[in-house]
Amino acid sequence: MPFPRDIRDIALVKSHRRCCVCHKFGGRSVNVHHIVQEADGGPNTLENAICLCLRCHAEAGHFNPRHPMGTKYLPTELRAHRDQWWSYCQDHPGEPAGLFLNVGFKSVSKTAEIHRYRLIANYTNTLKEAQDGWKLQIYFPAFVPLFPDDYDRYETRLGGTPYIELESSSHDRVFPGECIEVVPRNYHFIEYEINNEVFHRLHPDQMVLWKFFTPNAPVIEGEKALMELQEF
Repeated sequence: MPFPRDIRDIALVKSHRRCCVCHKFGGRSVNVHHIVQEADGGPNTLENAICLCLRCHAEAGHFNPRHPMGTKYLPTELRAHRDQWWSYCQDHPGEPAGLFLNVGFKSVSKTAEIHRYRLIANYTNTLKEAQDGWKLQIYFPAFVPLFPDDYDRYETRLGGTPYIELESSSHDRVFPGECIEVVPRNYHFIEYEINNEVFHRLHPDQMVLWKFFTPNAPVIEGEKALMELQEF
């Protein structure tokens, strides 16, 4: 049985119609998911509701304990994701819907001592007008080994902490509804390394941060814990 309409509306508004896990703008393609499934006694209440995109909804709803590949989403984790995202949305009420940079990673190579990853960043223009070019700034903690392909590189400090800033820009137009890779997977990429030394220095407060600029829209700023961008 689905959530009552008033519960769905509250959950959608509190989430800015974005996924509470990956933060991707969902628009019509967003689900209000039961954190504890109805079959397991989960109620149709706001406390048991979380907004998820189609991909994360599938990930959260399908896990075979007989063949446990990956890591199952637990209700406690889903609630933590939701509460964190709702808190962010409450603190940023004026943020335009659809202005969001989806940042993730993919594994490139792994040994017992070193894991190398590529950062991936996608931008979808959900506004009604085209974006005439863009500029991206990505900030990594300075102790992380970086291997960027043709990015401007600067040393800086954020809150007294040393960071490496990688900068890229384009004059290409991004049309309404168009999704582009601003940090591509296969060329002009950003690779980074998690080795034993880096792994033992990781803690939840170490962030990868970004700023995304376009000529006719507010700056998009975001961050993700470095721990969430690796699988060491």
